Amino acid sequence: MKYLIILFALFTSSAYAQNIDDNFINFSYIQVPLIPIDQDERFLQFEVATDVVSANLDSTTNHLIRKKNAMDLYEKQMSEWYSKMGLLQQVENTIAVSQADKYPLKPALQLILEPVLNATDPGNLLSSAEALKISGFQNGNNGILVSFKVSPIRDFRITYKKTGLAAQTSYTYSCTYYLSARMIVSNQDGTVLLESTVGNTKRTKSLGKYKSTYSFLDWIMKNREVVYGQAETQGRIAAIQAASGLLQSKFGFVNKSRRAEVYSVKKYKDHDYTDVTRAYNKTSEALLIVGKSPDRSGAYDKLKEARDMWDVILEESNLQNRKERINAKISSIIWCNIAEISVWMGDFYRVEAETQKIKNSSIFKSKNHINGEVSFYGDQKNRWKANFE
Repeated sequence: MKYLIILFALFTSSAYAQNIDDNFINFSYIQVPLIPIDQDERFLQFEVATDVVSANLDSTTNHLIRKKNAMDLYEKQMSEWYSKMGLLQQVENTIAVSQADKYPLKPALQLILEPVLNATDPGNLLSSAEALKISGFQNGNNGILVSFKVSPIRDFRITYKKTGLAAQTSYTYSCTYYLSARMIVSNQDGTVLLESTVGNTKRTKSLGKYKSTYSFLDWIMKNREVVYGQAETQGRIAAIQAASGLLQSKFGFVNKSRRAEVYSVKKYKDHDYTDVTRAYNKTSEALLIVGKSPDRSGAYDKLKEARDMWDVILEESNLQNRKERINAKISSIIWCNIAEISVWMGDFYRVEAETQKIKNSSIFKSKNHINGEVSFYGDQKNRWKANFE
């Protein structure tokens, strides 16, 4: 009997469980900047410099210290060697027998290689900077200045991976390092608009495959300046190129695509959802023209019409009775739809109101949906306020 009751409850629940249609609408929109620039000032200038003098001085100083320490140690070891050799020589003179088999190993002066210094000349890095683009801007004077100060290489490390067996053993070497740049964006009067470190990620450069670790050590001793120089050049270019996304996000009018999930209800035997289908179709129609202008003004009327249609449907919402046509489940997916529409209307008060209702609901599907959207909605709110409020 207990199992029959459970089965009946499950059947009853499913009998009144409307099925949701998960629809994805793909549309374009213009992402407006977080730091808006007046249209007559949307010009770009670039300059590049290096910030390596201090690092080079440190390397030179440390090298001199290491050389002095090596020489001091060598002199101490040689003094001890002279003392031992002097005693053995006295023995040889006394007994006229060579003591060569007791001679201690003569000390050697440790090789301290000259440091490889960072290049102070930025070379052709300006061309790399000038290749950066911000949508809505063109290169020229009387706009914003983007300055880069390239940092020295840091945490330069060489590693290898041993592969193969016996005569087929080989050692594959690579180096890893960090090289970043400090980017400062300022307007014509020198006011700093943005300051950020860019390109601060680990980079890897292949150094080839060798039959022994000693073969590599011989090679790197002869080629370390070339290796360091190549890594430095590649790292500097990569650091500057890494600024592209940040510049676009902060200043650009970027054409982007959005894949929005908008819900409708599948045909249901006990209720008619024709009005839901009409509201969904109007929503799709409105979203597809959002990308015509940065402020979405061309789509505003249709967006409002779609939202009004959803609001009318919600007038019969009954959150307590799941048998109702617009029960808690259907209401919550409509709240999701209204939140999406309201974003593109610039009505973030309504976005937040719908978001809060969804979070307070008991419908997992809707709560999961909105949790995946709050970050995007928050970013859109910040951009809207920066440009249109």
